Amino acid sequence: MAARLPVHIALAVAFILLLSIPLHGDGEWSRYRLVTLGDSVATTIERLEIVEPTIKVLYERPSLVQELTWRPHRFISGASVSPDPLGELVLTFMDGKLVRITATYDRDRTEGLSDADFLDLLGATYGLARVPTRATGVVRFEPRRTIANWGDDEALVRLWSEDHPRRVGLTITSPGDVALQAAIANGIIVERDAAPARELARQAAAAAAVKAREEKTRLANKANFKP
Repeated sequence: MAARLPVHIALAVAFILLLSIPLHGDGEWSRYRLVTLGDSVATTIERLEIVEPTIKVLYERPSLVQELTWRPHRFISGASVSPDPLGELVLTFMDGKLVRITATYDRDRTEGLSDADFLDLLGATYGLARVPTRATGVVRFEPRRTIANWGDDEALVRLWSEDHPRRVGLTITSPGDVALQAAIANGIIVERDAAPARELARQAAAAAAVKAREEKTRLANKANFKP
């Protein structure tokens, strides 16, 4: 029987295998595994081989914002385990183009890895990171804390972590992400402004339905009434 590797070594090996998949090249920071910022919805689905994609529409106006979630297949071959540290990819599209890639790593497969471990492992692919400086003695609550950044004018790669429970991930964005944020903000405004009219229309439709039922009942009762 083959000896099992210690957990921390297995995790490191798994992450190195993950990073052996080119994430960028020739100064490009916009690619993750098989997808690239700017890809269409159809191209993304084809490259990830998603059989039955579920595309969530976040906003329709003023720009169409959609979201697609993908999770890698887990497999075990005999006594050899080939874990994929990636838990899921959340892909955000604006007007049919991929503008944000959010990779969240599986907690079980990254358990015990520190910020320094992630910087070492990701640095093998991305190079020297830009690590945010933090004021000494200042404690701030950050739901999603930035560990490090890489990138250029074309794309930004952000390594982040969340606590309680701890999750670590990467978010890859392009200058289009600014437009995405604006589209989401405008979408919220449009939805808010349209809400009163939608509510009035709903109430009018409900009242009409009640009136129609009452009229149907009246006519039926009148036709069947016998003094």
